[in-house]
Order: sequence, then C-alpha cells, then structure tokens
Amino acid sequence: MAGPRTDVVPLDALGPRGPYRARNRLTVTDVAGRESAELSLVPSLFVDRTMRAMRRADAPEPDERIAMIGRAAELFATATLGGLTPDEYAYRVSRVGGTPISVVRATVTAIAARLRKAHYSVEQARPAGAVNRWDDPLTRTGRAVWVRRGDVFAVHAAGNHPGPHSLWPEALALGYRVAVRPSRREPFTPHRLVTALRAAGFGDDRVALLPTDHATADTLLRGADLGLVYGGEDVVRKYAGSPRVLPQGPGRSKILLTREVDWREHLGTIVDSVSGHGGTGCVNTTAVFVEGDPAPLCAALAERLAAVPSLPPQDPAAVFPVQPPATAKALEAHLLHRAAGT
Repeated sequence: MAGPRTDVVPLDALGPRGPYRARNRLTVTDVAGRESAELSLVPSLFVDRTMRAMRRADAPEPDERIAMIGRAAELFATATLGGLTPDEYAYRVSRVGGTPISVVRATVTAIAARLRKAHYSVEQARPAGAVNRWDDPLTRTGRAVWVRRGDVFAVHAAGNHPGPHSLWPEALALGYRVAVRPSRREPFTPHRLVTALRAAGFGDDRVALLPTDHATADTLLRGADLGLVYGGEDVVRKYAGSPRVLPQGPGRSKILLTREVDWREHLGTIVDSVSGHGGTGCVNTTAVFVEGDPAPLCAALAERLAAVPSLPPQDPAAVFPVQPPATAKALEAHLLHRAAGT
C-alpha cells in the first residue's frame, strides 16, 4: 500500500479564466515545519478584474444551480480534485491544520451532506408568505417578494476547521457569484470545494478562489455587495460597524454548573464539549463556570483529558489538535501565567 504523498502541492488561484499560478507564492507548512503546498497569492489588480467579471456573469436558473451544488457534493467527497484523492486531501488538511484526521474525514461527509441540503436550508430562511419571483401568482394577494441584496458575495474563510466551508455555498444556491479568500492556515478545503463546484458546472466567473496577502484582502470585500469574514477579535472590531459584512469571531461557548447540579452526572458531556471535533470548532467549550468549589470538577476533568494519548494528527486514534512548537509553547506560557497562584 502506497504511503502518503510528500511532494509540495501547487494550489493555484482560481480566477475567471481558470487556474492562475501567481509569481508571488506562499509556502504552506505542516505542524512539523515541512513544506506541504505552495499557495499562489494574487495582486489587487487580479482581484478587481475577477470581481468585475463575476458582476457581469449571469446566475444559473434555480433548479440548475441546486443540481450543480448536488453534483459538487459528490465530487468533493469522492473525486480526485486538484491532483489529490480524498485520502490525500484529508492527510494534508490533518498535517497542516493539526486537526485529527478522523475529524477531517467526518467533516468531509458533513460538508457533502450540507451541500445536498443547501436549497432546503436557504428556503427555511425565506419569510412565511414571501415568494421568490415577482410574477408568482401569490403576489396578487399582496405578499412580499424575497430577493437577493446583491449579486457578488465575498468570503474571508476560516482556517481552524474545515466545517465552516459548508456554509458559504448557500450563497450560490441563492444566485450570488462567490469569491473566497482562503486562510493561509488551511487552504486545501476551499481549493477542493471551489474545484468541485466548477467541475459540477459552475462557470469560472461564478465561483472563484482568490488567495491574497493581508494588504490586498480588503480589495475583495470592496468589490462585493456582501461579505462574510472569519477571524479573531481584531477582525470583529474592524467590521462590526459595516452593514455589508458579517464578522464571525472566536467561539465563546460556556458551561455553567449551579449548586443544584451534580457535575459527576455531566462529566462526559463536559469532556466531549471540550475535545469533540478536535477541540477546534467555534462550538467547543472555552470555559466551565462552577457555582461553589470548582476543584473536584477540575481534578476529574484534568484526569479524563490527561488519559487521552497525544498522537500525530494523521493517526486515526488522534483526538486532540496539534500545533507547531512555537504556538504550543505560547499556549503553555499563557496557561501557566493565568494559573499562577491558583
């Protein structure tokens, strides 16, 4: 049985005329510092031209675009795309992002399932009584028409977990043309998904992948009607006041245990909420608040988590995420500082 590929994979930008290998390229390394991919970074002029081309493009008819998203779901989960088989893709995501490979594989299945239901998801957002077309017979009774707020949608993608990439294809279901700026932390998933959507029938001027440096990132949002941006606190502050941009910041899910609650009955749930999905999702618990003495719960929780073995992310039995040494040492220093005197 052949082992995993160790060559450096080129990840080209996917513009309005097909793949584009830029002169400016970023080396993507795995958690051990080994080179895994070379990501093309496009200049602002390329972004501007792409956004103009997308604005000129027509959206496919609703039934056609729903069918194409369904075909893309199958390709994303099963096909060789961008030179990578599904197993090779999962291995790269695991090694570069540090996400356990079992989580990556489960997320591939979840993304494909979500794509197949994209039409259902967007229909649930339509207000009751509203219709999709102005010439629908129901409009004669005074009901509202539900329409897009624009034509071009931009995404600054997340890199902590592949899962959020199941969401932005819903914009394609609504008829938007979509441009995605991948995260440098994990560009494989958006590259694979855009490639699958194009192979399923979406034109190159209807869905694009535009990797950029930080200085060029805002060019993408300026050229779009609406945007979705993932990032940290600095990103949330930057776009919080914009009516055109929806910022998605860090998850801050909490668990509260009151005096009336016997925490021993819920220890398994607490452990799963901390470590599930590789511990990197926005839904993972970031803090547990205890009314009363937290020490017994802390000891029990530490014991359960310490029993989980530390494994390379590509190991099928891996549970916890893996970080590069510098990031891991910074996390350790932060925790030791916060725990001083406790």
